[in-house]
Amino acid sequence: MSGRRALATIALVGWLVVVTGGPALAAPAPTPTPTTEPVPAGVFLELTPSTVAAGYLVGIKASCTDADDDPPGDTEAATVDSTAFDEVTVEPQFGHLTGTVTIPADTRARSYRVVLDCPGFMGGTAETNLNVLNDSRPSRGPATGFGGTAGDDDSTLVLTGGVTALAAGLVLAVVTLRRRRAA
Repeated sequence: MSGRRALATIALVGWLVVVTGGPALAAPAPTPTPTTEPVPAGVFLELTPSTVAAGYLVGIKASCTDADDDPPGDTEAATVDSTAFDEVTVEPQFGHLTGTVTIPADTRARSYRVVLDCPGFMGGTAETNLNVLNDSRPSRGPATGFGGTAGDDDSTLVLTGGVTALAAGLVLAVVTLRRRRAA
């Protein structure tokens, strides 16, 4: 008798998993905690983001102070220049030089050198790279296998077939158990 109940229980659980979508209800993967990196001391230049599509905005954060200045803080404006955009003046704000620039929409996709030019006779320079991407996106994926060449979405047909097969298995298990009980 216990074997029959076990078989019926297995069939019922299998049917419930398919019908309710048990695997789809699994807990999502945890997201990593963002970390912050310390801002470098001295003359530096940071772009946020450092990779951007043409036509979008880039934030600039820089400093022209020496690492041993006490108290550290920028009080004079400086210039940032690149072939990706025209010359930009970064202004002192909260102890650093900040500014924004929009990358022109007709800028070619490639890596551009960006240079900070600090004011004064011994001002110094800093440089970094800005990667500009093409903003075009494909309308659909390449036809390179099952996913691209499959045609219509038959997922409802597959799900219906799976539920039907499980129901037939459950009916067969019940009929088998009743025949054994009758014999």
